[in-house]
Amino acid sequence: MQRWGLLAPLPVVLPLFGAALLAGIRKWNSRVVADSLGIAFALMNVVICVLLLRSSLRETIVYWFGNWHPRGSMALGIGFVIDPIGASLALLAATLMTLALLYSWRLPDSGDLHLHPLMLVFLAGMSGFALTGDLFNMFVFFELMSTAAFALCGLNTRESAPLQGAFNFAVTNTVAAFLVLTGIALLYAVTGALNLAQIGLLLGQRHDPLVLFAFALLLCGFLTKAAIVPFHFWLADAHAVAPTAVCVLFSGVMVELGLYAVLRLRVVLFADAVTAHAETLRLGLLALGAVTAVIGGVMCYAEHHLKRILAFSTISHSGLMLMAMSLMTQAGVGGFLLYLLAHAFLKAALFFTAGILLHRLRSMSEPLLFGKGRILPWAGGLWFAGALGLAGFPLFATATAESLTSEAAEALHLPWISWLFLVAGALTCAALLRVGMHTFFGWGTKPIGDQASLVDELPEDEETHTVPWTLWLPPAICVIAAVALVWLPTTLDKVLRAACIILSKPLYIHTVFSESAASQGVFSAMAVTQHKRVITEAAALRGVCASALALMLASTSVFRLRMPRVLRVGAWMEGPLPWLRMLHSGHPGDYILYLTIGAALIGSFCMGLLS
Repeated sequence: MQRWGLLAPLPVVLPLFGAALLAGIRKWNSRVVADSLGIAFALMNVVICVLLLRSSLRETIVYWFGNWHPRGSMALGIGFVIDPIGASLALLAATLMTLALLYSWRLPDSGDLHLHPLMLVFLAGMSGFALTGDLFNMFVFFELMSTAAFALCGLNTRESAPLQGAFNFAVTNTVAAFLVLTGIALLYAVTGALNLAQIGLLLGQRHDPLVLFAFALLLCGFLTKAAIVPFHFWLADAHAVAPTAVCVLFSGVMVELGLYAVLRLRVVLFADAVTAHAETLRLGLLALGAVTAVIGGVMCYAEHHLKRILAFSTISHSGLMLMAMSLMTQAGVGGFLLYLLAHAFLKAALFFTAGILLHRLRSMSEPLLFGKGRILPWAGGLWFAGALGLAGFPLFATATAESLTSEAAEALHLPWISWLFLVAGALTCAALLRVGMHTFFGWGTKPIGDQASLVDELPEDEETHTVPWTLWLPPAICVIAAVALVWLPTTLDKVLRAACIILSKPLYIHTVFSESAASQGVFSAMAVTQHKRVITEAAALRGVCASALALMLASTSVFRLRMPRVLRVGAWMEGPLPWLRMLHSGHPGDYILYLTIGAALIGSFCMGLLS
């Protein structure tokens, strides 16, 4: 047993215990006690996950519940397999949860003190999903996470919109869960196993319709959680109505966990089964990522509700992360992991800052906020920093992640990926710069005021003339983390080491069935590429160009009346885009139709791998 192995179940056990405690004493509890206990449990998770991460960087941790250890190559019990990527995601979830609860300190809770138990259940689900080595328990934690998320999305019962958004969220993700469960059932029928390592070992190179159909179902289910086109429609509706602290977790962790699941299953379960068609599968996933990045970026610029802008930005960057992951090389997956972490902190900072605007200025509508943000210069600084970070400006870890991804893409003769990162980064950054120039400076002409742009939401708390430090500290920490992440010593080496570990199916299987006793010998034979530079000159130049393009595009909206009509590109893109808005109707029946079409397309693609 590894030194810290006994801590393995605590990232799930502690939040569940905390949730049960807070729910049990809710009727006699005060808000201060609920806030304090919630933050304390989240902080304990942070400490435990730090210890697990440090240990997993030396040796993958395998923990079997009830001491039901494998017999030969047969897994008898349920286990956690904690490698650096899983531990990093659990730590990210605990960190953002701590900041989200700090942000929510003593703010009015329309859920009658249900917020804290639900948030801790959500944390337990995210942690278990990242750490488990059992396919069925991935589904269990998937559902635990989703159930808490549905309730948190509709927590504000003063309005009808949160209930509608939560309903759309629940319907879409329940169908996704059904797809995942059906895929698990098919794999169980084929292998008689639920442990990831055992399924991967028993499947081997088996390449038949049943296996590929299971792969397609699992892929569709987890791509829905990751908000990949055409499974993305629920995300913007949920973000637009959920409390700010909950939006931080939706965009910062939950979406990324869907991509993590795709990577884990692609490597451990189906790596050998699709070996002969690995290039075709890579191109298919790259195409999905590219379409998602472009559509998300275009819709991001077309929106005027701050939370919806940030939600579509998340969709766009989820597509970029899928592209990086799809390269399936050490540098590509390393870029995916680093981009995931940097994006999580930047998006959290932006949502927290949007929450400050809602708290102080009582609105989330860009036209209604015009010029009112002059009284919040620090909020403006945080907002513009987050915007530049999403564009890959060289100061931020997103630039280093893009550098790693671009090197991997060029090695595979796919240079266009770098330019797509530039385009998506410029689109999402431009939308945020436009909002910033309108809100914090009052520059140019008042934002376009169509019916969609005037959609707003009720403030989450009572009106005050000051912004408490509990609202300022979380976004400041997130921006600092997004900058400091890549400049910490040995960060790149650790990221590349984590990528090397997760990409090795033999290492994973050997670790699980040997309980990590000899896995170091297997790992020592693997080559871990050393990345000498934090960022290449080409990547730095692309980041600067993306930021400059974003500024120019935003300026064509802000100063549109001072420009010739032919140069008003941004103003044209801000228009209603009727065909895209028609697709994002808010009707759950439409969203299920699109999900069905997407599942049919992906299923047909996977069946095409039989040839």
